[in-house]
Amino acid sequence: NFSPGAIPLGGYVRFPENYNRTLTFEQEDSARRARNKARQLRIENSNALEKVLESMAAYSFIFNVLSLGLLKKWQSKRVEDQLREAEEEVSLVTQATTVAKKPWWNALPFGKGDSGTADTTSDESLSTLELLKSAKAPAVEYDANPDLLQNRPAFQRAVVLSGGVIFNILLAFACYFGELTVGRGLPEPIFNPGVVVSQTVSNDSPAYGILKKGDVILGVNEVSSISSSKRGIWGSQEQISNVISTIRETQNGEDVKLTIVHGIDSATDVVSVSPKRNMDGQASIGVMLGPNYVKTEMVRASNVVDAVSKAGAAVYDITSATAGSITKLLVGVLFGKGLPAGASMSGPIGVVKAGADVVSSSDLAAVVAFAASISVNLAVINSLPLPALDGGQLVFVLAEAVAGRKIDQQIQESINAAALTLLLFVSIGTA
Repeated sequence: NFSPGAIPLGGYVRFPENYNRTLTFEQEDSARRARNKARQLRIENSNALEKVLESMAAYSFIFNVLSLGLLKKWQSKRVEDQLREAEEEVSLVTQATTVAKKPWWNALPFGKGDSGTADTTSDESLSTLELLKSAKAPAVEYDANPDLLQNRPAFQRAVVLSGGVIFNILLAFACYFGELTVGRGLPEPIFNPGVVVSQTVSNDSPAYGILKKGDVILGVNEVSSISSSKRGIWGSQEQISNVISTIRETQNGEDVKLTIVHGIDSATDVVSVSPKRNMDGQASIGVMLGPNYVKTEMVRASNVVDAVSKAGAAVYDITSATAGSITKLLVGVLFGKGLPAGASMSGPIGVVKAGADVVSSSDLAAVVAFAASISVNLAVINSLPLPALDGGQLVFVLAEAVAGRKIDQQIQESINAAALTLLLFVSIGTA
């Protein structure tokens, strides 16, 4: 049983058995209409700025997030003031009506009555007060069963929420361990220093006539070597990113000096290339770069202890590389820098296509490696402190532990709904 307002992973919640969803929906809809009428009443007595802020607070979740909730808090304060003023007005009108005694002759047919206006004012005040009171959303009574996850202590919920991430890491470890012990072994590609021009240089490229397919770039701008703190494929990818980043930092009118080796020739040469701006406005020399691949060796474990050590190292390498790539990606997107050099994104459709290509190769080792890679990616993504993900739920649990009280479930559901909608748009956009 999930909350009707928690379209996305709102779960971890169960309502009592006598919970009437239809009645709750009708009550929420009635309260929503009452809130709109109450807002119109506030707008009638507001200045231009307050009218704009009321509209932004009522209809724009983004503005409420950007203001860190201050806009919604301002609106809540106005709602409280409006309700208090209505209660005071009803109290004053009631007192005035009680004090003003009607003369006995007003009851006669020809008597002059002057209480009609007061009665009308009283009715209007009462009607407004009832409207404001009905604008409050109905309270939801959650199931108090202590065996349900939402009613468990914070530590127990944290353990459960961490289970998915931990299992994904263990699954990757099991894949690597199996390949090291009973499989053909883990493939370990061997790379030489530098990056290779992997495709023929086109005629309109800035590097045409200077670089050619098979050239190895060993350094950029008089730096004798391209350093990398990582090994294997991750170190090679980092070298490619370093070269692309250095080229992108080149100012207009400046040349890039490349230390290269032509093919199998062991002699190095220094050439200058004038980058041009591509359609994205980034400096480019117009060549495709790839790793300086030599060969692939299959690594097997000599015993169980060795298998545990090598499988653990493989999981650590891919997890740290994945986490680093995702961190750079998020920083680039949030600060408007775009994707990191040499990086790309794939949504669910792209992942499925890649998986289908791997499976069609009928290479069991490749399928196992792909499964381990996907599992680690899921672990890293799910551990991010974003709403609707396990990491985001852990943030709520941590906030509850620090505050010493439960976080309102409806607030969590609203945040999760907005976050999941955003994630769905990102997934569709990167398909």
